[in-house]
Amino acid sequence: MARVSVVIPVWNGARTVPRALASVFAQSFTDYEVVVIDDGSTDDTASVLAGYGDRLRVISQPNRGLSAARNVGVRASGGAYLAFLDDDDEWMAAKLARCVPVLDANPDCALVYTFALRVDTHGLPMGAQNTPDARPDGAGPPTMKEMLERPWNVVPSQFVVRRDVFERCGGFHERFVTSCEDLYFLLNAREYGYFRCIPEPLVRKETRPLYPKAIEREPECDLFVELVRERYGSSADGLIGGFRRSRVKVLRHLGRVLIDEGRPDDARRCLARVLHYEPASPKAYYRYLKTFITARGARVSSGTDGRGV
Repeated sequence: MARVSVVIPVWNGARTVPRALASVFAQSFTDYEVVVIDDGSTDDTASVLAGYGDRLRVISQPNRGLSAARNVGVRASGGAYLAFLDDDDEWMAAKLARCVPVLDANPDCALVYTFALRVDTHGLPMGAQNTPDARPDGAGPPTMKEMLERPWNVVPSQFVVRRDVFERCGGFHERFVTSCEDLYFLLNAREYGYFRCIPEPLVRKETRPLYPKAIEREPECDLFVELVRERYGSSADGLIGGFRRSRVKVLRHLGRVLIDEGRPDDARRCLARVLHYEPASPKAYYRYLKTFITARGARVSSGTDGRGV
């Protein structure tokens, strides 16, 4: 039985999954199995995966989303440790070799994570690494109390978790289809043991354009707040407040970018969500109304103001 089960969900990843798999096969730690879940792909993913033969196990299913796909992969695997890799991310060669000994040496450690290097769709670095640290004193991974006081997150490609912890958490919550499943899972996992950090960038995390992804994720952001409030009550006020502020920051920035690109209708979708988070903010209303002025200006400059020729 392999020590580590590598679980890779794929949806229309024919372009990216070969890079992800190459990074797994290049690991200096070799006691692993690979389970890939083809989550209803409509591109050439199936034929790409077939080319790897028995180097991996492929499970095909109708599209059910990231959480369900990962859970299916875990149930089909047998390793004591679970390592997740998204099809558009890559591991450095030492990823598993650095993570596994930490779990071996610390039986009460539920999960170990690494830093990540953000790259664009061409693989080029995008500046700062993802170096999550919720502790003001920089003393390492957060306590449970600190995770409920402010947002903290690492993506699944960054962590390795014990199977028994994953199972006690119930896996990834399957109401999350495209986002927030990692945020909620990490909170649950922290209840069953502490985290350890390897402060090295051992993952290359591909960053894709924010729009329309950011706005499409909003219903699951609402679900995240609902589930956190239900599970942790008022002790999570700080986390929820910080999470909402982070969403406002993203959506406000995206609204400005879209206006500058001459896309007022798309900008309005983002800024309407800002109003959802800040219903008493005059500035939020001003930014939202400005999209109508921008849209009318664009029509006039193109020769029509919407009243005919």
